[in-house]
Amino acid sequence: FFSLGCALAIAAAPPDVSSCAIVFLVLGDMAAALVGVSFGGEVAHVKLGRAGKKSVEGSLAMFAICFVVGCVVFAKVPLREYAVGFAAAVATVTELYEPFNLNDNLTIPFFSALALRLALHRIRCCGSCWG
Repeated sequence: FFSLGCALAIAAAPPDVSSCAIVFLVLGDMAAALVGVSFGGEVAHVKLGRAGKKSVEGSLAMFAICFVVGCVVFAKVPLREYAVGFAAAVATVTELYEPFNLNDNLTIPFFSALALRLALHRIRCCGSCWG
């Protein structure tokens, strides 16, 4: 599923966006798993996700890692925080609820690439209206 998810992301978005979405999957999903298993349920005793297997701590770790990675990749883009925050939220929710009962290795890069592409396009449109 990993290869197919990466291929879908590459087909759906430009290289910088698709590579960022793939890094969201690799680092964000790994951080969610490591933090969720290590610290999940210690601070917040709420279980999330479709089967109740996900933790708040793991989801916050995924969002934080995705946000930082996106801000580094798009460091020269004005208002990047909006686009990156939106894409990081989409990646986190996708990991959390696994839409369509599909493996998250397939859906995270695809949905986050679409979200990042949409948000970056929105920023560019708003920037051209102001300047």
